[in-house]
Amino acid sequence: MKFKAIFSILTCLVLFSGCSKFLEEKPASFVGSDGFFKTPEQLQASVNGVYIPLTSIVNQNLMIAVEGVTDLAFLNSSSVDAKMEISPANPGMGDDLWRNAYRGVLYANASIAGIKASPVEESLKGPYLAEAATLRAFYYYYLTSVFNGVPFITVNVNSVEVLDQVNQFGRTDAKIIRDSLIMDLQQHVEHLPQQRPSDVKGNRVSAPLAYMLIAKMAMWNKEYAVAKDALLKIKEIYGDLSQYPLEDTYFRNKNKPESIFEVQYAWSTTGIKKTTQVACFFTPAKKAGTSTYDGIEILELGAQANPFNSITPSDNFIAMYDVYDPRREIILAYTYDGKNFSRPMANNGTGKPWMGPKFWCPGMQNLSDGNNQKVFRYADALLMLAEVANELGDADLAMSSINAVKKRAEEHAIITREFQLKSYPGKAAFFKEVQDERGRELMGEYHRKFDLVRWGNYADLIQSTIAEEFADLKTNFRPYHRYYPIPDIEVVKSEGRLSNPEYNQ
Repeated sequence: MKFKAIFSILTCLVLFSGCSKFLEEKPASFVGSDGFFKTPEQLQASVNGVYIPLTSIVNQNLMIAVEGVTDLAFLNSSSVDAKMEISPANPGMGDDLWRNAYRGVLYANASIAGIKASPVEESLKGPYLAEAATLRAFYYYYLTSVFNGVPFITVNVNSVEVLDQVNQFGRTDAKIIRDSLIMDLQQHVEHLPQQRPSDVKGNRVSAPLAYMLIAKMAMWNKEYAVAKDALLKIKEIYGDLSQYPLEDTYFRNKNKPESIFEVQYAWSTTGIKKTTQVACFFTPAKKAGTSTYDGIEILELGAQANPFNSITPSDNFIAMYDVYDPRREIILAYTYDGKNFSRPMANNGTGKPWMGPKFWCPGMQNLSDGNNQKVFRYADALLMLAEVANELGDADLAMSSINAVKKRAEEHAIITREFQLKSYPGKAAFFKEVQDERGRELMGEYHRKFDLVRWGNYADLIQSTIAEEFADLKTNFRPYHRYYPIPDIEVVKSEGRLSNPEYNQ
């Protein structure tokens, strides 16, 4: 694996604070280690740079791969990711994710090395090191979830000698990477604010993100006790889920108290423009030049948007919802303002709903979606806690955790409904309920494929659900698609140290 020589401590140093300025990406200086890391402000600037690759990773391409090709949904599109035509020679979104995640890793390594060597007082370094280490773990979480084993680089690439060493790296087993990162996060998390990010200036990384990454990676490694401890820490910080409105789960509602981590985006006619195209894949079909969407005028969406062919919910996903579950009207769209969309009314009312207003971007201009992308939130943590408690034989904790999520849905239902489980149904049945509840609650939040692969039912569910609805998937899908291939260009650069044996059979 060859990297371009990175001899300065950070190729993008941004001297600013506050999340909105993370979006500007205008480096104030390019300096070596001998001219930087002299003050706390410079330490902060180096950490700011580690945030930059996030918007090149958490966007529409990852959304299609992780949510748009699962048991919950499919995308009838020519995209190689949507049709599962990916290969080492044509790796789809894997190419951009590989490059940008490693860019984030290298920025983090440079920041960490510079902070450790800084003359700044040792007692002041902890929060900066913890923030950079947590972001590095975030990048590796995506690399291992998408590719499985990858080169594990924790050194600062600041010389030809180090670059030569890094170029010798092959794949490290994903479990080893995760265990190392868990230990690293456990050492650093106490130095992060023990607060919700909405209570932290600029919505910067705080302890709940570190705990969430510990839990996510521990669950991949089936280290359920480790995950449980981290998730209980999150529960101490966030408290009762009912205090957080269900409406705050809309992507347009940015940085609300339930959030654990969001990737920051913005669109302004006169200011910052850092956008995705996610909403373009979740908006009902639009009549050109109007604000009419599948037969309904929707003024809040306006006439300037140009949505693409929309991600389509699977029959399997649609069937998961009680008709009065309020999340159904947030994640799926049968109606708007009391009026029926045309598509769901087709075939005597059995047509497919659209994806719902959770994902829409009001006032979207052309393809520019300025919504934040919600990655982790408290309901996710509670459902993870339900899963790990079930694995550990703690039925009481498992029940209380899943019922906290179901209770909030009950409280927002327009008529009285009982979604909560009245009694523990046994380990296997409870696990199935957790899987379904994660779909009902979290669809579109960059989890589903990773969950299915981790659970071991990815191939079976793809073949029994969306492959029966989308013919291209029935033809193209292979079980090895659970992980993306390392792009051929990286395999060639590595001189054979990296490979894709499953794809090359």
